[in-house]
Amino acid sequence: MFEGLTKMFRKQSQATRALVEMTLGQPVWTTRNYANFAKEGYGSNVYVYACVRQIAMACAGIPWLVYRTANDGTVEELESHPLKELLNGPNPWQGGSEFFESVVGFLMLAGNSYIEAAGPENGPPRELYVLRPDRMKVIAGNSQQLIAGYQYTVGGITVNFKPEEILHLKLFNPLDDWYGMSPIEAAARSIDQNNESRAWNVALLQNSARPPGALITEHELQPDQFERLKEQINHEFTGAKNAGRPLLLEGGLDWKEIGLTPAEMHWLEGLKLSAREIAIAFGVPPELIGDNANKTYSNYKEARQAFYTETVLPLMDSIKGELNNWLIPKFGDKRLYIDYDRDEIEALQEDREAVWRRALEAVKNGIITPNEARVMLGYDEVEGGDMLMMPANMIPLTVMTGEGVNEE
Repeated sequence: MFEGLTKMFRKQSQATRALVEMTLGQPVWTTRNYANFAKEGYGSNVYVYACVRQIAMACAGIPWLVYRTANDGTVEELESHPLKELLNGPNPWQGGSEFFESVVGFLMLAGNSYIEAAGPENGPPRELYVLRPDRMKVIAGNSQQLIAGYQYTVGGITVNFKPEEILHLKLFNPLDDWYGMSPIEAAARSIDQNNESRAWNVALLQNSARPPGALITEHELQPDQFERLKEQINHEFTGAKNAGRPLLLEGGLDWKEIGLTPAEMHWLEGLKLSAREIAIAFGVPPELIGDNANKTYSNYKEARQAFYTETVLPLMDSIKGELNNWLIPKFGDKRLYIDYDRDEIEALQEDREAVWRRALEAVKNGIITPNEARVMLGYDEVEGGDMLMMPANMIPLTVMTGEGVNEE
């Protein structure tokens, strides 16, 4: 079946060839239920909501910068450029911060995020749009082009996109060649446990925080008597407003309280454990989402620094690389590149100041040149900055005492 196509294959990965032959021209649907992730996770669990918001808002708050590399290797930051204007105002309905909050939010919820570039066919894009991942599917291609395109379906209308029109950001997924894996999927059981623990606690509170019990009778109740008794109990003796109301028993009825099991008494421990597991799946320190019972750092400042260093910056580096590979060719200038402004991250200000101090000491002691220090700190080299410096008061002791100095 595939002999003719196989002869046309260029030299390439055998694994890629097998994947193409298996899925050639077929839509590849995600097997995960995004609606459940959004509803049961983000919409119903406070810890998932807090984690997604923390990561999305942190990434959205970091400004993007545009640079151009000159022929002599020097780098210039461009204060005004169409690419920078595009990142700051992607479309008429969203500013840059809101746009990237949506990009990262979808990435955390679905493991996938899609950006559409809109503009003239042979020119740079003028607008960028975030597309809902549950409406998008990937169309497998061939060995020449692994992805043939994308299909976006909403309200029964399907729009086809060329591969270059869509940037597909995805998290690593060991079980799928086309779609990423959301942290919610890894934490699904912990989220269910957390939701059920909260639901159990609410039910207990609605029952006046009393353990369950049973009404015992010496003789069999008629169906109408049973229904009347059940309705009376539900109406007059359950809920917070009926807390403490005495239960009057007659006709040989007796109330027997059923104690809570040890497992039920330890629901709070299960709640704490599941909250910690959810935070771990997203890479957010528990104290940043209000879970002080599972603190992993001595103070809030350390937790913030670790959050940016271990979660936000790696994610920003990944997004930066994908944006550069996708957007720069559309502007026709290979000397351009995008980066984010690390100096605007307040949580890392203390770390940055420490780097500055070390660089300054290294320059003062003649270990590195001023230009090497500038490059290390993210600044351009300057003329005359390639000489090693040495403090004037640092001279050999023998020179001060006169020992070992030849006198003529």
